Amino acid sequence: MESDINDYYSKLITTRQELITSKEEANRMGEIANRDALTGIRNKRAYDDMLEQLNTDIKQGNARFGIAMVDLNYLKTINDVHGHEKGDIAIRKLCRIICFIFGHSPVFRIGGDEFAIVLKNGDYDNIDELVNKFNREIEENVSHDDLPAWEKVSAAIGYTYFKPGEDESADEVFRRADSLMYERKREMKSGDVR
Repeated sequence: MESDINDYYSKLITTRQELITSKEEANRMGEIANRDALTGIRNKRAYDDMLEQLNTDIKQGNARFGIAMVDLNYLKTINDVHGHEKGDIAIRKLCRIICFIFGHSPVFRIGGDEFAIVLKNGDYDNIDELVNKFNREIEENVSHDDLPAWEKVSAAIGYTYFKPGEDESADEVFRRADSLMYERKREMKSGDVR
């Protein structure tokens, strides 16, 4: 009987360890599924999950957020002239700039050269200052003559806040921010501002 108890206890420990390993593996796979392979930041799937959470916050009446959209300019030209690996370098460089400037908010790569930032905390409170800093960083970056073309990243940014009583979903905030980003992109191209 003592042998049976020991065997049972041993099997229990083994099963427990297998469950822990399986749970760790599932967590790791979930993390991989929500990460962008090129940049290492959160991906579109993670962004969609964040929008669901924001919609829940809206329904509960405790939503306080903004969304900023960033789009890399001239990626097609970089890819066509210098190759896709150089385009990847440009995307990663822009990602580093965004993550550095918006250090208190989650950043997502939601498309090939498009990023979304869910503005929270200090980034929410200081958005004008951060957008100005982002634009200065982009302007300085483009003006460096010693950088190759694919490292002179140019990008447009647009942002807006959730408006209680007006916005029914986070997607409305996203669409407004996206529209403002494209407006900035048109301004940059019409003025030949990189």
